[in-house]
Amino acid sequence: MKIFFLAFIYFFCVHTMADPGFVSVTKDNSVQVIQDGREVFLKTGDLIQVKENSGWKRNIKIISSIADGVVSGEAYMGEKTYKEHLSDNSLAIVNSSYKNNFLTKTIEVELSTGEKVTLSPGDEIKILDVDGWKRKIEIIKSQSGVKGGAILGNNSYLDYKKNGVLTEAVFVKTTDRPPTSGYEYDSLDSLVQKLMNQDVEENIGDDELSDGVEVSNDYNGCPDDGKTFKIGRYINVTNSEKKTLGVPKGSTVRVKTGGVTCSIEILELPKESNLNAKIYGNQVITFPSNLHPDFLTEVAAPSETVSLTDGVKFKLGDDASVHAYGRRTGKRYKFDAKDSVTVVGKHSNGDYIVKRNNEKWEYRIPYEDLDELNDNSQLSINLLDTVTGIVEDERINEVVSEVEPDYECHDEVREDDVNTPEIGDIEWQVCRAKSTKNNRGKTLAANDYMDREIPLSNNQTNKILEDSQKRQFSKCISLSLRHGTNRSSNPSCSKDGNGNIIPRRIRQATYRTSSGKRKFAGWQLLNKAPKACASKKLSTHLADRYVDMTKCLGIDAKELFPVINHESHFQPKTISPTFALGVGQIVSVNYLDFYNKMNQAKDMIQSNSSILEYAKPLSTREGYKNYEDSPSRSKKVSRLTAYFLSDLKDKMTGNMKECSGLKQLYDNPVKLPSSAKSSTSSANDYLRDRENIRLCAPKNPDEGFYMAAIYYMYNKKYFRYMLEKENREQGLNMTTKQVNDFSIILARWSYNGGVAGVSGPFERLVEKIKMGSIEVLNSNNDPDGNKKKKVSGFSNFSNDDFKNYMSYVIKHRYNGGNARRNEVARYITGSNGVGGVDGDLKQIEKGEKNSCGTTY
Repeated sequence: MKIFFLAFIYFFCVHTMADPGFVSVTKDNSVQVIQDGREVFLKTGDLIQVKENSGWKRNIKIISSIADGVVSGEAYMGEKTYKEHLSDNSLAIVNSSYKNNFLTKTIEVELSTGEKVTLSPGDEIKILDVDGWKRKIEIIKSQSGVKGGAILGNNSYLDYKKNGVLTEAVFVKTTDRPPTSGYEYDSLDSLVQKLMNQDVEENIGDDELSDGVEVSNDYNGCPDDGKTFKIGRYINVTNSEKKTLGVPKGSTVRVKTGGVTCSIEILELPKESNLNAKIYGNQVITFPSNLHPDFLTEVAAPSETVSLTDGVKFKLGDDASVHAYGRRTGKRYKFDAKDSVTVVGKHSNGDYIVKRNNEKWEYRIPYEDLDELNDNSQLSINLLDTVTGIVEDERINEVVSEVEPDYECHDEVREDDVNTPEIGDIEWQVCRAKSTKNNRGKTLAANDYMDREIPLSNNQTNKILEDSQKRQFSKCISLSLRHGTNRSSNPSCSKDGNGNIIPRRIRQATYRTSSGKRKFAGWQLLNKAPKACASKKLSTHLADRYVDMTKCLGIDAKELFPVINHESHFQPKTISPTFALGVGQIVSVNYLDFYNKMNQAKDMIQSNSSILEYAKPLSTREGYKNYEDSPSRSKKVSRLTAYFLSDLKDKMTGNMKECSGLKQLYDNPVKLPSSAKSSTSSANDYLRDRENIRLCAPKNPDEGFYMAAIYYMYNKKYFRYMLEKENREQGLNMTTKQVNDFSIILARWSYNGGVAGVSGPFERLVEKIKMGSIEVLNSNNDPDGNKKKKVSGFSNFSNDDFKNYMSYVIKHRYNGGNARRNEVARYITGSNGVGGVDGDLKQIEKGEKNSCGTTY
């Protein structure tokens, strides 16, 4: 907890005073310091603040450390030693305001010795300060091997920047792919080399491909004072006692004041949270980036909406309606503005138990539907009638009760008790076909835009629902869709004369002026739309495509469901702040990598390349082990290309009905024109101009489902190999079931953190396990004082134990800033049981465990 607060203080300081000198340790057991008269070594990732020089020694303050015997506080090291550590990169300056750039063309620079050297395309440099006519730079990596300080003319630098010679994206040199029906090469090596050169993203590392970060910018402003929002993600805040606390997704907050930081009041926590709102006090502070408009939905304050407790009477707004279910009949009924509704209690799953128009019958209304109407001030609550009714019924002292259903018919089956619902039991929504205004004057956009695009008739929808598995997932996806965010787009899907969707952007750049200079401030979403409603048509269409995809690829639908549920809640047009798109939340770099590898595999298949024989055994466990065990230089194709050739070849080229979506991607892949291949930046610009195509039917959502599943499955294949290898070589005492379950857990984690980002913390966990004892963790997955427990490998480790310890080491070992580390650490476990892949699944299933997904 302390590290978050200290990171916050640092962020504030660097904007108000000189750089305080924060550095991080990059090598284990290399940096030695003296603390309390003891000589101790620091560990990789430890954070220290460099303070004043005092003669022969350099005073420091240890901010955070995972090294044994080291505590946060004052320490020192020799001044000479300190400088040596900086020069050999054992200590690295953190939070530098300078970004690294990559060259796209050859340039000449001058070293500090006066020697002139030539830098090549792909070399990496850091642009530093202006010194008169000169611009200082630091050469990070170069093909010539030259590193260190250098200079170039400032006018030359400005020209380079203007003409695209410098780019912040990794530059990858490519060659155009000539049209050919086959290959004519002298040797296999020349073929492999040619294919590698054609692969636009081949040289981008696994960590960059899998991190899913395309644009990372702080939002430079707080929302307007006094406004009330429901937050769409977990955020960190700092209270008056300088403690860092977490606010769960779904909480309601009010903005009090703005500035460098935002002051907010926590008005209400989500129903499923076990936190006490009193811990936050009257107000807390947070960064503007935590209150980005993409994460916020403006709502009426709880004091303006009235809590829907036992005895409350209301009518729906003129343009509002909601579906209720008879508690005795199970039939579906539509309530609208004509009906007077009284809350009589709550179901054990959170739904409201109500009566209508003084009838004696009771109905159940899904809590998501009624809460959404209440948040948007679309309920007209009669306070006088409510109070009068409570007094008449002598219920002043009653608390809200949980009313269990009371069925008279013994042969009636509760919907809650079955895993395969009847069509009439599925809770679909009726979409708004046009924009409306609530009673506070806020415009509510229509949310039926997906229904207008889906090529299904009602008869076709009913035919799909005859399949029991698709019927079950239509229910699950309907529930998931309701929890989607409002970060959605309704882009133009108009077509040209050939029936192709006309390319359009879904975002535009925004800028801010600082010190007289115009600076890029982020992306603004065009055509912003509310989440698509969970209609019968949309829910069933998504279930049809999702179940077919899982049958095609041979993956358990319940295994992948929790990941997509957490990423997008199956909303086909949802968009993240970094512009990950659609149901799979795929960023441009992964989107491009997917098609590059598929095109590479397609060329080999069509030319009947000899590599097909090389890749064929890789579908077996032993063959894949041999592939991974071989040196990198001897691998003839990349891991993803190998997966296309070994596991997916027959599915892409065959005529299996369930694989029609994959075959469509294979037959009509995205190919970049030569003009977009000059750099990663050019490729991203090309894709950005066509982002609307990715969000338009009919390819959406097939494309998103297949990309999500294939990335997940080939990562799981790698993690199973890695776990079996570590288990064999390190003696970790993992059972076969643990290897299987842990590989699924790591594959899910890698969907957000990347293969490299998750493998590193796992290796650190193995180091801890091999020491024979490990820290005891508290409910927040932090060490519980100095308590330790003995371990013998992973024997007796439950899946929850494994997830909790992975979350713990990720918080300290993941390669990224504090916010990113904590995002990855909570990706599976959430916080205090709320959020994360596991928590979001529980929220959807509402007590019907394993009805939609499997928790490992």
